[in-house]
Amino acid sequence: MSNYSEKEIIAVAIKLLEESGAMTTTELKEALFEEMNPTGNDLGKNKNRTDTKFDQKVRNMVSHRENNELLKYCEYQKVGRNGVLRSKSLSKTQIDEVETQEVQERKRKKRNFRAKIVDFDEINARNKVLGQKGEEYVLQYEKERLPTELSDKVIHVAVEEGDGAGYDILSYDRSGKPKFLEVKTTTGPKYTPFYLSANEKSFLEVYKEDAEIVRVYNFNEQTGQADMYRISGKEFFDKMNVTPIAYKVTVKEE
Repeated sequence: MSNYSEKEIIAVAIKLLEESGAMTTTELKEALFEEMNPTGNDLGKNKNRTDTKFDQKVRNMVSHRENNELLKYCEYQKVGRNGVLRSKSLSKTQIDEVETQEVQERKRKKRNFRAKIVDFDEINARNKVLGQKGEEYVLQYEKERLPTELSDKVIHVAVEEGDGAGYDILSYDRSGKPKFLEVKTTTGPKYTPFYLSANEKSFLEVYKEDAEIVRVYNFNEQTGQADMYRISGKEFFDKMNVTPIAYKVTVKEE
């Protein structure tokens, strides 16, 4: 569970800005969220506000720029309703341009890399627990929305048979047609990236008429509340960007 200090956020922000050259405050906030992956207390909501405590810390970092390390590395300019932070490592003529060739090139390179200290065992264990909670949330939703004769047929396949089926829940539409549901859960907002295995991707491609991704987001692990939307296998590859991030490597035979 994270509870990042402003100092910790600044350190990552400076690295991101140097790598990108320039970012709007909105771009910086989104990049910090992706790189630092805030959890726990950082995802709590401030009273009478819709944003998270992590969002507030990022805003405070920018608004306190005169008193922290930010302006040591960057220059700040208000552009419309947004602010722009530009690295001082850019030349003066480059700083005067909103989107220079060098800034664009730095951003292009940065899109491919996100440096993180990764504890894979901890991440996998936490993701498994969160994934199970998301599946249980959808399972309950399906059983409640369907008439009894169909509700009784809903199966939590990932629990009954394991993870190799290519989907998590066997459900039905109201006409009794089967629906194969793959649940993807995050504590972050709607546009938080999620991961799809090769097996799950193949299943969506083969069963595109009957398979769905059920996207559970803003999941509150304390209350069990969340937001949700669904996307069919038929629409998935048109509406989503799918990026390969791992490769299986074997030694060539000599």
